[in-house]
Amino acid sequence: MDRSISFPSLRCCRCLVTGAARAGRLLAIMGSSGAGKTTLLNVLTSRNLSGLYVTGSVTIDGQSMNKWKLREISAFVQQDDMFVGTITVREHLQFMARLRMGSGYTTAEQNFRVEYVIRTMGLIDCAETLIGIPNTAKSLSCGEMKRLAFATEILTRPQIFFCDEPTSGLDAFMAGHVVASLRRLADDGMTVIITIHQPSSQIYSFFNDICLMACGRIVYLGPIDGANALFESCGYPCPNYFNPVDHFIRTISVVNGQRNICLRTISVTHSRRWITEEDLTRHEGEAATLRQITSTKTSKRYYKASFWTQLRALTWRCWLTMLRDPMVLKTRIVQTVICAIITGVVYYDTAVTSNTIVSINGFLFNQVRNLNFMLQFPAVPAITTELPIVLRENSNGVYTSTSYFVGRNLAEVRLRLLPSFWTFFCAMIVSVLLTNVATSISYATATTFGTTTVATTVLPIFVIPMMAFGGFFITYESIPKYFTWLSALSYFKYAYEGLAINQWETVDVIPGCLNHTAKYFDCPKSGSEVLESVR
Repeated sequence: MDRSISFPSLRCCRCLVTGAARAGRLLAIMGSSGAGKTTLLNVLTSRNLSGLYVTGSVTIDGQSMNKWKLREISAFVQQDDMFVGTITVREHLQFMARLRMGSGYTTAEQNFRVEYVIRTMGLIDCAETLIGIPNTAKSLSCGEMKRLAFATEILTRPQIFFCDEPTSGLDAFMAGHVVASLRRLADDGMTVIITIHQPSSQIYSFFNDICLMACGRIVYLGPIDGANALFESCGYPCPNYFNPVDHFIRTISVVNGQRNICLRTISVTHSRRWITEEDLTRHEGEAATLRQITSTKTSKRYYKASFWTQLRALTWRCWLTMLRDPMVLKTRIVQTVICAIITGVVYYDTAVTSNTIVSINGFLFNQVRNLNFMLQFPAVPAITTELPIVLRENSNGVYTSTSYFVGRNLAEVRLRLLPSFWTFFCAMIVSVLLTNVATSISYATATTFGTTTVATTVLPIFVIPMMAFGGFFITYESIPKYFTWLSALSYFKYAYEGLAINQWETVDVIPGCLNHTAKYFDCPKSGSEVLESVR
């Protein structure tokens, strides 16, 4: 079947944009800066449309598409490449295969597809190379990063492939390799639509069709051979030994000081454009009545992998990220060792007596405070750095935000040491719950404010009141009634109580207090009386 995508009667910025793209052909949308290339691509893919009012229809094989249906059969590579840099190329593709190919494929079939994509995109030599962390550990070149982005999107064998500025930031050699990869995808039967800025003559030769835009209008849409004839018929022939693209874009660009002349040139060329009229007429007859393409009422979002598959894959990736990030791993090891040494030296061999009750309770609350702050503030930059990647993968339907949140927390589980096994186990559970709450507050703050600076500034506003009403600095009976709600919300309170119960409930007798009247910290006779002062 001759698959095609058409967009008849698509109104964008008060300009009528109409056209069609065929299967097995590479269509390049070109024009000067501000011509509307990226806007047209965003409209076709229903992305980044905030502030725009768009009406029209997008049809594929005569069937009208909304954005969720379109995303199920298409792929979109954005201009900026975003990856988790602490995993290898093969690990990244395996992660994406688990989530994007879904349960309809076995693990062996998914791995086979990964290896096929690696060969197709020319990534064999760097398959075991870490992708790289920006400004820290760079591994892949820009060209390899772009080809990895292509490989990620073609795992699911999409029918349509959109790409925004694939050669941006690349030299001529690497740009040629990238566009050659796109041409191979088109030759395999895929509909490939890209935007590109000033391609070289070599890159231009890879295109099957071109779409020239100016001032939000399509000046020409058709085979590359027809563009020369159009401009020549309009009185703008391409000079000898000139790159045709340079001539086309220069002719239809709006130059300061010559705006009226330029607009007249665009109008003349636009009125005589060649748009493959027979195909366009056929697709207009198939198109649905005008509607807003941003509507999502007729379909809903669909994730190919189950929640548990998403959770396993995300926990695995977050765990690798935590282990391989050199700064995070080294900093946390040093931080933990130093805090453990200081705490161990200060509280080493502390016996339970009437004189050490306050010291032991201070140690317990200090544990709560250390666990909170050791994990809470480092979690903010970790999330703000990874947030753009998570938002993009979530918008692409790779996984849910819930599975990411749970998987990230599972990768952050810690262990702590106390004397007996049962006491140790209970303290570990309290510590795990505490660290999860602490990091969850960091995640919520980081995702709300988006930047490390703002998030770390705002975070203490939430945390300090929780710590102040945690039960150590002020007894619950002394808290004013209008602040009791803060005490009820304080996770410091519940963690402190949990560790205190774990410590004191098995202490039957406190030496040195048997001959005294036990009252709070004056001299409790047993652990249960100590607990009365912290509840």
